[in-house]
Amino acid sequence: MRSCGSLVVLVAIVFYVGAASGTENPESQNLIQREMVALDRALKTTIDALVLNEPVRISPAFEEVNRIRKQVEQAIKTGTRIKLPRNQKRFKEFVRLDNKFHHELEVLLSAAKKNSMGVVQRQTHRLLDACVRCHTIFKN
Repeated sequence: MRSCGSLVVLVAIVFYVGAASGTENPESQNLIQREMVALDRALKTTIDALVLNEPVRISPAFEEVNRIRKQVEQAIKTGTRIKLPRNQKRFKEFVRLDNKFHHELEVLLSAAKKNSMGVVQRQTHRLLDACVRCHTIFKN
């Protein structure tokens, strides 16, 4: 049950971070912040879907995340400066962690489409762990 306890702690962190980020005006946020707010909403829906055994709800929850992710990728390709809340000098590390996160997200979405709830649970846990690690480094 250790992983269940960890999941509860991570859920609490996501809700705490989400409550703070959800109060910001989306128009004033940079792309990374907009992606994080969308990700917060999608992860909350994922947790609900997991608890309710409704994996069909997961993929649509990440549509906005994927749309903003494409904007972030385009900005990086065109050289548009992406501002991190903290540790801008570690931007390349952020990109590496973000790419790894999105790879893990694709595994989650694939598992949800296949109704593989064990994999969905494992991937949700991995994604929430990744959020905490990244926020430790890059969130002010």
